[in-house]
Amino acid sequence: MKPSFRLNSDSPAERWGEAYPVGNGHLGAMIFGTVPVNRVMLSENTFFSGSRSDDHCKPHAADAFAAMREKAIQGEYQSAHEAAEGFIGIRQDYGTNLPVGNLQISYGMPGDAVTLLDRSLDIMTGIAVRHLQVKKTEQTCLKRKAQKRDVITEKIYASWPNHMLVAEITGMDPFSLQMYLEKISCPISQTANIMLNTHTAVLEFESRALETMHCDHPTGVTLSGRILISSDGVLSDGQSGVGGIQVIAATKVYLCMDMVTDYTERMGFPAAVDLSDFACLRSAAMEPLCSIRAVEREIKLIRGRHLYDLRKRMKRSSFELETKSDPSLAEKITFLYQYGRYLLLSSSREDSVLPAHLQGIWNDNVACRIGWTCDMHLDINTQMNYWPSEITGLPETTAPLFQWIEKALIPEGRITAGKCYGRSGWVGEIVSNAWGYAAPYWASPIAPCPTGGVWILTHMWEHYLYTGDLRFLHNRVYPTVKEAVAFFKEYVFEDHHGNYTSGPSISPENSFLHNGQLYQISNGCTYEILMIRELFSIYLRIAETLGEEEKDIHEIQEIRDKLLPYRIQEDGTIAEYAHDLAVPDRQHRHTSHLLGLYPFAQMTPEKTPELCKAAELTIQVKTTPIEQWEDTGWASSMLILYEARLKDGNKALIHMKRMIDHLLEPNGMIYHPPTRGAAAFDHVYELDGNTGLTAGIAEMLMQSHDDQIQLLPALPDDWVKGRITGLKARGGKTVTIEWENHQLKSYEIKP
Repeated sequence: MKPSFRLNSDSPAERWGEAYPVGNGHLGAMIFGTVPVNRVMLSENTFFSGSRSDDHCKPHAADAFAAMREKAIQGEYQSAHEAAEGFIGIRQDYGTNLPVGNLQISYGMPGDAVTLLDRSLDIMTGIAVRHLQVKKTEQTCLKRKAQKRDVITEKIYASWPNHMLVAEITGMDPFSLQMYLEKISCPISQTANIMLNTHTAVLEFESRALETMHCDHPTGVTLSGRILISSDGVLSDGQSGVGGIQVIAATKVYLCMDMVTDYTERMGFPAAVDLSDFACLRSAAMEPLCSIRAVEREIKLIRGRHLYDLRKRMKRSSFELETKSDPSLAEKITFLYQYGRYLLLSSSREDSVLPAHLQGIWNDNVACRIGWTCDMHLDINTQMNYWPSEITGLPETTAPLFQWIEKALIPEGRITAGKCYGRSGWVGEIVSNAWGYAAPYWASPIAPCPTGGVWILTHMWEHYLYTGDLRFLHNRVYPTVKEAVAFFKEYVFEDHHGNYTSGPSISPENSFLHNGQLYQISNGCTYEILMIRELFSIYLRIAETLGEEEKDIHEIQEIRDKLLPYRIQEDGTIAEYAHDLAVPDRQHRHTSHLLGLYPFAQMTPEKTPELCKAAELTIQVKTTPIEQWEDTGWASSMLILYEARLKDGNKALIHMKRMIDHLLEPNGMIYHPPTRGAAAFDHVYELDGNTGLTAGIAEMLMQSHDDQIQLLPALPDDWVKGRITGLKARGGKTVTIEWENHQLKSYEIKP
């Protein structure tokens, strides 16, 4: 079945999960398509409240950590948690990403005079299209011969080559509209309204990212924006105190917007590349007598560059599928594979200032108003955002992630390593933000957790594995890994059995019972040990590849080989902790102790069959009964990825179907419902649900860990026929696979 790349609806979006997303890695927009006022919800990559600070560690945190370790060794968990009060971080002005506001496009006619015919989003072009029907009067019926004359067409897209949001509005008969900005949470001040001539105007505006839920003081970036409106109609200042621009008697209206904040100046980052064609547009608009034609020529160029840019990236990989059970399911799966790629490309581009946060490039005004907020979570979410980058042929999306690790996270992580732990190197904890927060979380239930930085830096290593870029390995990966190793070499310690262990820390974001009380902090958490094992293994492989003769190589190898091994409990599941204390919520959404299965390959069916059998049983316990499983988009994606690595495509498909049936919004976005462990007042959109699903589909069809390429390793029985192109394997290979009647039909592997 040929895949569909289009979302369609004949009704306006009543809520976020029905609106259509566009983005260019700098700004994002959710297009609701409401009538008669079209609501376009705006967001910007760096529009964060908060500020950078070196003051997130408590004065005697390192002493408190030493006390916690001693108490944890003795099994005195209550005392360890009490000592943690002197260790946990200081939230001070942490901040969050905030929505910028709404761009409102209001048509100059009564609500019942204009109706929505249809709206759509083509994810191969990134253009959202809407058709409006203007109600005919008896007089106009006599003058008009074709119904199409009464239709107004809107096209909205976010151009990456030209760094702007563009709206093209056309109709065969004259129409009127008013454009204005409406605040959501942060005030918007209109700083200038410049009438260039009767057909063109520029509106300049400003906003501050200010809130006090996640900040101790009202502080945040300043955003500056500008909107150019050009039309063959007559322009004037907005009416009725609304502000903005009014357009009368137009058949063509072009609107172009760009936004930028002072984030790079505050952080000392390289300034965002200004690719906006605003100067060209403004010059074109000033041409005498033919300004609209000149602007139209520029818009045509902008649209052409946008289409070429997005299409060529999206077409790097294609996916066709036929199922024996349900053709509509095949259509949904092929669409969602590409949709995850589209959302990632929209959120993170090679010159984005910051990586994709919890919601990508968008902001639903929910995630920024809850406790766990719109930031960079380092215990699964940011990592999952980028899992499709390499394997589905979008390596450029990782550039802002690597820049943020090096310029924001590591500098703060050095402070945390020294002040909070009394050790060398750098660490990143469970959450971070635009400002590079690397200190422990400010509440002991989810601190300490010093391996968040390890997990996120593995993306840099993976980038090398996929590209073979030795310069990148030597200049960027190696220094980052080496400095992290410096911390963990000092962090681990020998237990009374002669094994190396670590801690105290947590297993995100789970708990255990001791003497009837709930605790989180202990030594030797499986998650932390496997992360340290992975870090040390990467370090040793880099040293071997580059021929580095580091004096501590043998020491690191000895420590790695003597780290606490995985442990299978009496019930056959993989232990989450070094102790056997009961876990009260066995159906908790986090499965961090299984990360050795995916994204890493510490467990494989070929090399560690007993561990893989235990991992499968762990998943069964987590999801039985299914009604008690703490289901979220990203958690379901993890189950798909685990089953793919276990080579069980049928079980992976079961989790995929459940995700589609229960967690999929009408606009294709996968959400995080309020759960017992992650409270929220509404569904929260998270990018990771979509990107995790895309990565899961890719892993079901091709795997390349352990220095070998496996074709169709987890093909479900239901997927009888299909073809996928453009998958990337480690080692710089491009893979095409075709199958029929559940058998490999052909394949191609290109170096």
